[in-house]
Amino acid sequence: MKITKIAQQQKDPNRVSVFVDGVFSFSLTLDQLLEQKLKKDVELQEVDIVLLKKLSADGKLRTRALEWLLIRPHSTKELRDYLYKKQADPELSASIVTEFTNRGYVDDQKFAIWFIEQRQRKQKSSIEIIAELSRKGIDQSVSRLVLQDQKDDIEVHTDQDSLRILVAKLRNRPKYVADQQKFMRYLASKGFRFDDIKEALRADGEQD
Repeated sequence: MKITKIAQQQKDPNRVSVFVDGVFSFSLTLDQLLEQKLKKDVELQEVDIVLLKKLSADGKLRTRALEWLLIRPHSTKELRDYLYKKQADPELSASIVTEFTNRGYVDDQKFAIWFIEQRQRKQKSSIEIIAELSRKGIDQSVSRLVLQDQKDDIEVHTDQDSLRILVAKLRNRPKYVADQQKFMRYLASKGFRFDDIKEALRADGEQD
């Protein structure tokens, strides 16, 4: 079997289509093409084509993973979960995670900073933010360090501030007016302590 044509793809100039014996066989990136030292008239065995097709599939997955990462910051765990769902073999997954970490495409501390900023805009408590980050694979020590750095750098809501804002926003909703215990359970589910909830509700009632 012989490579009879190598053509640059129109939709992705960084990829080429490789034809074997006049028929499309697989595609590769330009870097992969150079690494494999492929050109027209190179003879290939069946095993070579099998390996090159796997290389092609791995390259496509790497590209899709990078495009997915660029949508918004992600944690390392999120990247691993994404690759697992895409059925990447463990060796390829580890390779992509290492490469993207070294290139700075995935960075847990930067992700934590971005995530915390997003959640603080929604008046989330520190307890709830740390819990959410833990589920995304971020160690609590990293989360607490980032939270403390942000409090040192700029004025941010304390948990008590966030609780008071949330109480003022939701307290007049019919389902909570009719059942204050339900309201308290909802606030507790957001990571606030019952003692703080009672104090916030009392203070809010005194303002009426």
